[in-house]
Amino acid sequence: MDGWPVVVLPTLGGKQIWGDEFLYAGYRIQQNVYTKHHRLLGPNDARLAAGTFDHCHDTFRRLRDQREVRPVSDHVVLLLHGIFRSKDSFGPMVKALQAAGYEAHGVNYPSTRQGLDDHADQVERLLERLEGARRVSFVTHSMGGIVARVLLAREQAAWRSRVQPHRLVMIATPNRGAELATRVTQLPGSWAVGGPSLVQLRAEHHEAIPLPTIPFGIVAGARGDGRGFNPWLPGDNDMTVTVDSTRLEGAEDFLVVKAVHTFIQVQPAVIEATVRYLESGRFGEQAA
Repeated sequence: MDGWPVVVLPTLGGKQIWGDEFLYAGYRIQQNVYTKHHRLLGPNDARLAAGTFDHCHDTFRRLRDQREVRPVSDHVVLLLHGIFRSKDSFGPMVKALQAAGYEAHGVNYPSTRQGLDDHADQVERLLERLEGARRVSFVTHSMGGIVARVLLAREQAAWRSRVQPHRLVMIATPNRGAELATRVTQLPGSWAVGGPSLVQLRAEHHEAIPLPTIPFGIVAGARGDGRGFNPWLPGDNDMTVTVDSTRLEGAEDFLVVKAVHTFIQVQPAVIEATVRYLESGRFGEQAA
């Protein structure tokens, strides 16, 4: 197929049914959770190929060589979004990390279609396929932090022989379970909307999630008045997750900011603190 033109097509979205299987300098190969076929996306998520993984990867390699595409760093940062969200929720954070010299990628995974182990399996495959990476860090929002914990508990995974895990940032992650998940999953039809992952976020399941096996820091959102944005949750909270539920033994640093859950990961103060933490293991002067 050398010499054939690459037809650039828009995607039809569907971020809850596509998971990233390969990432490299703005290019990504995704798999459809239902049909299992793959597609190659370039910068701006333009579709460049579709079919098998091998076909998409061959097309990527040809484009990489033609366009002389290379990663900016061998330190990769993978950003894992929360349930109901997509990689796009990390836009400003990705740009800031790239500006700081990291090879940063928002990772798309079908958060409402599969369970935590399935999400971790996907990220593990992605890590096994990383090219030119020697170190990896993780920046996560909400359930993304739980996915990272499941992934990192697999200390014998093959990718660890090539890539050294560095640090983990968990932003508004319900490490001790999410009270809202417990309430929502009691409603009719909740399984169809949130899938198995939503059930696994219930408070009674939190002890089954292993502690992180690499250095980690936690950022929590709060109103700062002891009551929180959501009066139906106990104590201070970010409208969705309580400050107490984010806490986890062994954290290198803990930061509380005034922010609501949906947008905490794009708050300038949180972005700046995340960049500092990856570099030094401390969030900065605001850290408690």
